[in-house]
Amino acid sequence: MEANSSLVQTVLKWPLPKIREWLDGLSIGEPVDGTHFNWHGFAYALALRARQERSLGWAHIALLVYGVLAQRHSDEEEYSFSLSEMSLRAWMIAELGEREGDFVLDSEPIVEWVQRLTIMPLEEAAHWIALGDLHAVPIEKLRAMRRLKHGLNTLAHALHNTQVEQKHPELVPWLQFRTRLV
Repeated sequence: MEANSSLVQTVLKWPLPKIREWLDGLSIGEPVDGTHFNWHGFAYALALRARQERSLGWAHIALLVYGVLAQRHSDEEEYSFSLSEMSLRAWMIAELGEREGDFVLDSEPIVEWVQRLTIMPLEEAAHWIALGDLHAVPIEKLRAMRRLKHGLNTLAHALHNTQVEQKHPELVPWLQFRTRLV
C-alpha cells in the first residue's frame, strides 16, 4: 500500500470538531479507505499543534491516537508511543497545571506508567550501577533502567505543578536516583 501523506496534511488543516468526527468513523492504526495512513506522523503533528497553541483539545486527540497506537504494538514501539504520549501529558501539565480527573492534565496516567516501568527494586538498580562496568549488566536490565530513567524524567518535568510527591512518596527515592540511571 502506498502512503497517503496528502490525506494527513489535509486532515491536519481541518478544525478540531471535524477531526474528532472523522476519527469517530475510523479504527486508529488501520489503513484509511484502503490506503496506508501515517498515524505516528499524525499523532506527532497533533502533539506539536497542542504545544504551539497550548490547546487541551489538540492534546486530547494526540493522546488518544498515541494511546491506541501503544496498545496496538508491543515492546519497543509500545514504549515509544507511550513515551510520546506521556511527554505531551507532562508538558501540558507543566504549562497549564494539574487537574485531577482531566484526560490531559491529570498526572496519574504518568505515575501509573512509571510504576509499570519500575520492574526492579531500587536496591537492584543501585547494585547494577555501582558495578561501574555497563558491560557486566545484562542488556534487559540496561534497557529497563533506560526506560525507567526516561519515564522518571518525564514525570519530573510535570512535578512542579502537581502533588505527585505527596500522593506517591514511594516514587521520591526513584526520582532522586534517576540521574544515576543509565
